[in-house]
Amino acid sequence: MKKNCCHNKLFFLFIFLAGSYFGAAQIDTLFIDQHFTSRNLKPFSEINKNHNGKGFDSRNYFYFSFENEYNTIDFTVKNKLAESKNLIIELTNALIKEVTFYKNENRHLTQLFVTGIEHPISSKAIEHRHFCFPIKLNAHETATYKIKLKKESGKPLVTSASIKTERHFIKQGFIQQFVIGSYYGISLLSVIFSLSVYYFIRKATYIIYAGYVVFLGLFISSYIGVFSQIFLNEGSILNKYTHYALFSEISMLLFVVFSQKILEAKTFMPKLKRLMDALLISVVSIRLLIHFVLTNLFENYVAVFMKIWYVLFLIILSVITAEIVIYFRRKNTHTSFFAMAYVFMIIGTLATILYHSYGLVNTLFYGLPIIFYSSYLEILFLTFTVVFMVKDIYDERNILSKKIVIQEKKNLNAFIKGEDQERKRIGKELHDNIGSQLSYLKRFVSDKFKDQNVNETIDAICHDVRNLSHEISPSNLKIVGFELAVKELAETLSNQTTLNIDFYSHHFPENIEDDISTQLYRVVQEALNNIIKHADAHQIEIQLLGHDNLISITIEDDGKGFNLQEDATGLGLKNMHSRIQQIGGNFSLDSQKNKGTAILITLNT
Repeated sequence: MKKNCCHNKLFFLFIFLAGSYFGAAQIDTLFIDQHFTSRNLKPFSEINKNHNGKGFDSRNYFYFSFENEYNTIDFTVKNKLAESKNLIIELTNALIKEVTFYKNENRHLTQLFVTGIEHPISSKAIEHRHFCFPIKLNAHETATYKIKLKKESGKPLVTSASIKTERHFIKQGFIQQFVIGSYYGISLLSVIFSLSVYYFIRKATYIIYAGYVVFLGLFISSYIGVFSQIFLNEGSILNKYTHYALFSEISMLLFVVFSQKILEAKTFMPKLKRLMDALLISVVSIRLLIHFVLTNLFENYVAVFMKIWYVLFLIILSVITAEIVIYFRRKNTHTSFFAMAYVFMIIGTLATILYHSYGLVNTLFYGLPIIFYSSYLEILFLTFTVVFMVKDIYDERNILSKKIVIQEKKNLNAFIKGEDQERKRIGKELHDNIGSQLSYLKRFVSDKFKDQNVNETIDAICHDVRNLSHEISPSNLKIVGFELAVKELAETLSNQTTLNIDFYSHHFPENIEDDISTQLYRVVQEALNNIIKHADAHQIEIQLLGHDNLISITIEDDGKGFNLQEDATGLGLKNMHSRIQQIGGNFSLDSQKNKGTAILITLNT
């Protein structure tokens, strides 16, 4: 019996010593010396001192669960210096309902400041995105302070609290403002880029992305306390639902819609798309109802509604993950960037949920929450996604344009080939059939009527038919060669028109393949016909030159010329260009208004 009693005493002594140790750890005085810059207040604070607090808490931040509406933080600071010291107390949660700051003087609380999102912006002790309070410690002064926090009924409250020198506070604030500014700079560039892409491509996806970046930026700005600084005046009161929850809902809605566009869910995953639509409607409806219609019901059953929302949110994340995996097999480049952005979004969102709802992880890094950094990276990778989407679109358009050009060339080549075959057929028909019948008619008329005028008329018709036959299908190319055929053509046109045509040839090869000589002749013929019809020229110069392994043909006129950018799209020019391309040559054209036209054809032999 005595032994058990002894054991009980030892046990209670151990409990007392442990409690004393941990209790002492919580209420140690924070000393300010010449080396002091910044410290976390949590190890030096007593939580809910007069409200039966739950004892030791190993977190390095303050977590107040669902129960109490009011919570208090008490701490003592001693200035060890022989001079006064100005310090700043900073709370990192920018959405606290009400914060009251007291100084405990001889067990009497003196209210110094009262602020929070229920109070006007001007109620802040220091103009800052967080709730900050200045304190001044005289030389060797010891002071005790109390912070009273009012949170939303039925919801947890999480915040870090630190005490800093003014210099450190200003320095850290400057760095944070720079990082925040770069975030909004990247966001603005992403919005401008997306709107520019929409202007040229006219696809709703890019408008949705621009809207998502805007509302995500507004949500982040509300979350970190920047929104009230930029968009609200000093007399305004931040509305957590319209200035925070609404931005959150709209940004989530736009992200899901954007993801369905990016992943082409409607085309490749119609069942998942329908499931996603149903989930999205459910989530948005529930959130809007509890925030704007069923507010009282929500406050009474916060934990239940939060669990329902978290389950639906996790299902949405799972569906999008499945869509990414499926779509990755089709277009892995921009899907990879989207997947990275999606991973950062999940990390930031889940960490924030674990921090605010359950106090399991500390999401603050250098005064900014992890969701800020994750959304920063998310926007970067989503913008890369959009860039690669645009690249894919332009690549597809370029491929299509090349296919169209190739098809046009094929069609033009087929047209030219068909034209040549038809010329040969008509030329042969004129020469062999109609020419023969005209010869027979001449003999018949000559034998029967003996009329000289009729004979001369028939001779003229036969001559014209023969010339037309040769013009349509120059069979004499094989006999006299390309050079003489062009010379004859120039002489014929010079005799039949008022044009003065100069022909010059130097070392031009005699033996040219039939197909090449035919195509070259057609081009020369087409060029001369164009000059006769359109140039209003008086002088034409044709030069045939032969070099070591190269031949060149130039045709110049002194006509009225034309504007190459406006008038160089005719079928005749395309025909000539295509014929030269068919035989592996180069065709170039130079023309200016009132300064004539020059054509240069070069071909390796």
